[in-house]
Amino acid sequence: MFFLRSKIVLAIILIYSINIYSITLTILPFTSENEEWINEYKVDDGIPRVLQDSLINTKMFNVTDYDLLVSYFSSYDIVLSYKSLVTNLQIASDFIKETFNSDYIITGEVLDFNLKKGGKDAANVKFRVNLLDINSLKTIKSFTDTGTYTLPNNSQVYSAEDALFSETALGRASAIALNKTALSISDFLGNPPLTGIITRVENNQIYINLGTKNNIEKGDEFNIYKIEKILEMPNSNQINIITNISNSPKIFTQTNQINRSYMSVRTNEKGDVWYTSEMLYKYRYYKNVENFIASAKVVETYNNFAILESEYYDKIEPMMIVKVKDEE
Repeated sequence: MFFLRSKIVLAIILIYSINIYSITLTILPFTSENEEWINEYKVDDGIPRVLQDSLINTKMFNVTDYDLLVSYFSSYDIVLSYKSLVTNLQIASDFIKETFNSDYIITGEVLDFNLKKGGKDAANVKFRVNLLDINSLKTIKSFTDTGTYTLPNNSQVYSAEDALFSETALGRASAIALNKTALSISDFLGNPPLTGIITRVENNQIYINLGTKNNIEKGDEFNIYKIEKILEMPNSNQINIITNISNSPKIFTQTNQINRSYMSVRTNEKGDVWYTSEMLYKYRYYKNVENFIASAKVVETYNNFAILESEYYDKIEPMMIVKVKDEE
């Protein structure tokens, strides 16, 4: 019974951890017109998190978790701060493509971030957000939006990184501005094609997690794919060639008189040394491979799911993904 429950819990986690949207966006740290806004409010890290929430709330995109971006870049083969990604776009592009398989990079600038305190807290903010193609690194479109908000009384001032920032006048003004930006990005990119998953196969019928709320109709056709994660690690002699990075230093270690080896380490300009996390390091080299299994047609639709049929149902398993079949 314990193992059955564990499998059910794992299936639920997998279902809700798989995004159904085909466009992936990654947000880089913001720059600021005023250095004081970074020092006092941490806008360079905080505002990307606000934009991340606004984009997720459109329910149109996969959005890279900003904290994962920061964490994974610390395991990258180059000694740079993650905040330097915004001024080293080629490095950012290579890293993000390898790690998150994103389609677009988002950069931004804080143009106004002012709070007037008195009997009430009044906030005015303004942001410029740039949408970049991850391959060409050209700015496809820029969006500039403003937000204002007045609290009926004074409140404690929190940095943009703080969980309570959203309750402040500046936090709410930022959300207002970036909600506009997120909707503008959604309108600009259009409705991306949906990707769903198979939740179960029963009595020759295939159940998927897309329904009428996703504009799925009876007669729609889907292609079904099995996703496999393949680890493609280059050998040690190829790593620096592939990533075009030459500063992966190594230190000599000797555990005894017989066993000697070299261990990969990272250093910064101050001479500090630390070891690279093997798990995060290898994460970059896992690739998703889609293997086509079969096609299927929608025979019944409901609000949150649909039922498909295929003559190859015996080859189809739960957790495979489905994509709307391209019209020929």
